[in-house]
Amino acid sequence: MKLITLLLLLIPVHCFAQDTSKSSSGETYGEITQPAEEDLGVASFEDAVLIPAAGWGTMTYDAPVPGTYQLPPFGKATDGEVLNEKGEAKILSDFFGDKYVILSFIFTTCADLNGCPLVTAVFYKIKQQLMDEHPELADQLRLISLSFDPEYDTPEVMKFYGIGSKDMGGPEWVFLTTESVEKLAPITEGYGQYVNKEYDEEGNPTGSYAHILRVFLIDKEGNKRAQYSAGFLHADSLISDVKTLHMEENGH
Repeated sequence: MKLITLLLLLIPVHCFAQDTSKSSSGETYGEITQPAEEDLGVASFEDAVLIPAAGWGTMTYDAPVPGTYQLPPFGKATDGEVLNEKGEAKILSDFFGDKYVILSFIFTTCADLNGCPLVTAVFYKIKQQLMDEHPELADQLRLISLSFDPEYDTPEVMKFYGIGSKDMGGPEWVFLTTESVEKLAPITEGYGQYVNKEYDEEGNPTGSYAHILRVFLIDKEGNKRAQYSAGFLHADSLISDVKTLHMEENGH
């Protein structure tokens, strides 16, 4: 709990809107936090319902039992040109293949309680739980936070954003950005991570973005196996899904 409280104090805020999620079995969890607008499912900050998503606390239902369900592939994970925390040019698929990957799209100045700060908090929980309870699985997983605000989120900013994760152990956590919006566009389009830049009444950018939360579980073959949004983004359920892939890989 202290970790989450500290995280909320450290992360500035500015992003809006989430939608419901479905589990691998197709069951719907969570509530729509804000009324939909056009096809993005976004709303103004004034209309936001400030109710913490399930991922902030303890699950009120049991996570699915690993291995009792399947996560069929639903397409290849989109590739693209990115920059790591050192500013080195990479391609996204450089981080696929050797481990399971949970990929999130964020921007570091996001302030929506159930947006980017939620993803970051859940990633911290995953690191802690795997380190404490399943260290054998921790080495099999890589977490990726990829910014969709390359104008502000430079490699240096992403490095600073992730500094608290470096010495705590658990799964590797990589923080990436892109050289430009043009380099970013094919990636976000491929994952359906549509983003609207916010403007004030005078037409000036506010530094905020309206978007729907998108988090993906990717297997070692580079296939997308699960997609999460705010309603079903919880460390326990994501860990169950990673365990399910691991059991599948090992023939269980």
